Amino acid sequence: MANVEEERYVAFPRLTEAEVAHLADLAELCTFEDGESVFQAGERGVSLYVVESGLIAIVDESAEESKTVVVHGPGEFTGDVSLLTDRPAVISAYARGATRAYCVGPAELRRVIQEIPDLSDKLLDAFQARRVLLERSGFVGVRVFGRLGDPDLTVIREFFDKNKVPHTWVDVEATDGRTAMEALGVAVDQLPFVSCNRGTRSPRPTVTRLAECLGLKRRIRTEPFDLVIVGAGPAGLAAAVYGASEGLSTILLDRFGPGGQAGTSSRIENYMGFPAGLAGSELANRGYLQALKFGAELVAPVEVRSMTRDGRMHLLELDDGQVVSGRTVLIATGASYQRLPIDGCERWDGGGIFYSCTSVHARSCREGRAAVVGGGNSAGQAAMYLADHTAGATLLLRGGDIRKSMSDYLARRIERHEKIEVLRHVEVDAIEGESSLRGVRLRDVREGGVRNLDCTAVFVFIGAQPRTEWLPPDIAVDSKGFIITGADAAQSAKWPLKDREPCVVETTSPGVFAAGDVRSNTTKRVAFAVGDGALAVTCAHRVLSDL
Repeated sequence: MANVEEERYVAFPRLTEAEVAHLADLAELCTFEDGESVFQAGERGVSLYVVESGLIAIVDESAEESKTVVVHGPGEFTGDVSLLTDRPAVISAYARGATRAYCVGPAELRRVIQEIPDLSDKLLDAFQARRVLLERSGFVGVRVFGRLGDPDLTVIREFFDKNKVPHTWVDVEATDGRTAMEALGVAVDQLPFVSCNRGTRSPRPTVTRLAECLGLKRRIRTEPFDLVIVGAGPAGLAAAVYGASEGLSTILLDRFGPGGQAGTSSRIENYMGFPAGLAGSELANRGYLQALKFGAELVAPVEVRSMTRDGRMHLLELDDGQVVSGRTVLIATGASYQRLPIDGCERWDGGGIFYSCTSVHARSCREGRAAVVGGGNSAGQAAMYLADHTAGATLLLRGGDIRKSMSDYLARRIERHEKIEVLRHVEVDAIEGESSLRGVRLRDVREGGVRNLDCTAVFVFIGAQPRTEWLPPDIAVDSKGFIITGADAAQSAKWPLKDREPCVVETTSPGVFAAGDVRSNTTKRVAFAVGDGALAVTCAHRVLSDL
């Protein structure tokens, strides 16, 4: 009970007279009649409203029957994280009785968050706590109709989770799900089907279509940015935080949403400052909000198709036809795990074979056993998470030493866990199953024998591949496709300048940097990527000072 009361205290604080005065100086005084709409779900660019007199009711209209979430009185304020992300509101607000409120616009709110630390902390804590409480309250939000195990449904739910879009999955195999599906007139060939804000419908949507349906897509300004960051993993988020906080106009572009590979990690325990550990998605969300706090912009989902140079300006062409120009560019696109080298295994991608491990993926095999392929920390954390959320997990190692690529603390936990089995010197030889995955055939890499392993899902964490296929030819990469930087770039014939050497994270294209897993000869750890991102901002300052 104490924790619930504490959460509500953080989520719904009353501002002091001095704090109200600060906001009033930046606000317009608005008046509303009883029952008048203050703002509506789906509306973008919503202001922060501080109640001066009267009441403002926050109403959840996402379900069939509207529900009042909370009523704000004098000294209290509206809003949640949507005010920071520039996304459409997920709830509506109405005046109760004659109401007067200070209306603080988005630009003024950002000034407050950047310039008044104590008030900023109160607002940010409240915004985040409110979203958590809203999702716990039975908030329906966006409804997603589909079947468990459908790869397209998995992609949609991953996208929603990564972008913190409140949603409800409707299982069309269940009686209630079929009834809801029939009520909306959804046909089987339209699955997965998404019912967005204010009745917008989207059958079998792509990620791009979802972003449009939810109002996440927006136009990017044509003026040059000081720093354009491609990739919103730990390296990109760190660069956005440091760049924006140091006054650089900063934009962050990502093909899916904030977090990168680390954002899909079920738990990160060796990142300094978090002794109890935290989910990768939580770390990513904190970094994302921190970057927004300092004024960085994030656009997702969007993919960079090509990059060219116009004098000393870098031009990035996006998949939607927009062109972003930057005085400096940071490539932080990370790396993805290799597909299993088995003929026909692609048919199981997202429907039995996964290359990350989140709660979305764990639900796909909660009644069965999971197999985890790989020997690094990502594989180890996935095995731990799956063992606690499924019937058990089997870790498959090609070698014999679990500590070769895995942290000792994690290896010890796995060895002691009663629901984790470790099989050494094996590799997956075939996938077994017809309509659904039922197991794998394993081959002993030393003796050549085979054995079968029953499982309902396979999680793969092997052989990282860099996302560098879109780079221009003047950026040198090593034999595996990772970007060469610093001293190695200076030795390359592609480095064009004679009057200076490249910065530590600078590529062979002056003013273009690389950070994190995409950079050659790096340690694949979150802290290393964050350090890279911070260093890239230092290098950007040096380049910008010469422009």
